[in-house]
Amino acid sequence: MEKQIHSIFNDEILMKAAEFYDMDDESLKKIGGFENYVYGYSLKGKEYILRITHSSHRTVGMMNAELHWVNYLSHMGADVSQPIASKGGLLVEKIPSGPDDYFLTSAFEKAPGNHVRQQDKTNALYEEWGRCIGKLHQLTKTYEPDKTYPLRPSWYEDPIFYKAKEYLLTEDYFIADKLFQLTESIKKLPKDQDSYGLIHTDVHSGNFFIDNGKITIFDFDDSSYQYFISDIAIALFYTMLNIEDVKERTAHSYNFLKQFLKGYRKENTLADFWLDTLPDFLKLRELELCVVIYRSCDMNNPDPWDANYMKNRKELISNNIPFIGEEIDFSSLYSDRM
Repeated sequence: MEKQIHSIFNDEILMKAAEFYDMDDESLKKIGGFENYVYGYSLKGKEYILRITHSSHRTVGMMNAELHWVNYLSHMGADVSQPIASKGGLLVEKIPSGPDDYFLTSAFEKAPGNHVRQQDKTNALYEEWGRCIGKLHQLTKTYEPDKTYPLRPSWYEDPIFYKAKEYLLTEDYFIADKLFQLTESIKKLPKDQDSYGLIHTDVHSGNFFIDNGKITIFDFDDSSYQYFISDIAIALFYTMLNIEDVKERTAHSYNFLKQFLKGYRKENTLADFWLDTLPDFLKLRELELCVVIYRSCDMNNPDPWDANYMKNRKELISNNIPFIGEEIDFSSLYSDRM
């Protein structure tokens, strides 16, 4: 979320947002959010999520397009958090906040369970993670967007890609240059129904809950048209962030992908050669996340997560070090070799 939005949001907007939905008195509590303001609330013993978004981030049409897709996935049996309508029967409600800007509200059933804990990080979890994403990819092949709304964007249409230098310091423009070069290279990869479509784009462990081994995915706010392999790269990327030893990172990447692909291939088929592009998609997220941190955070006083991520990051990027830390051949994970 861009820094200036925090100065616009206030309790009055929050109360107006809450009025659109039936909820138990005093049950509304902030639970987090990065690109949006996210609150939890209850109604008759059931838990829900209220999401509030500024128009600089998403338009009414774009949010309706997101929720139309999530509804489709839910109705087709995907493991996703179901959107719910307001008192007025709408999936998206609008709150004016200025002459040309506004906030949007949406609500969802809360996913059962909790965030992944250390003891949950097992091969069984990785396999279920892959199965859930494989199902999303299989279902997106037959999804027909509602023509009433604009299409969700292509991945490279996010401002992070074309406005990167506006967020970076001058001495760090090389990050934007490398992001641009990699983006142009990836855009040349082949696109077809079996490799490219509307995907979540951010299924890390912060965007799903686990309940008795079953995953429920939420937060489709960044959904866009992108290569399926990107969802796989994102899952791998975030599992490696706190592993510093290169040999350990390499071993983890092989084991994670072996289990993940076992689950993924139960639901969807992706040509083996896409595994060869994983280093590029890992690097894409590494660069993109750098720009996001510059855009959204106070670089003079970063929070611990951001500071840890940026530690030596510019040096690694400048020297073209692969995200895993070394070049890796993933051909042993091809479908005919597992």
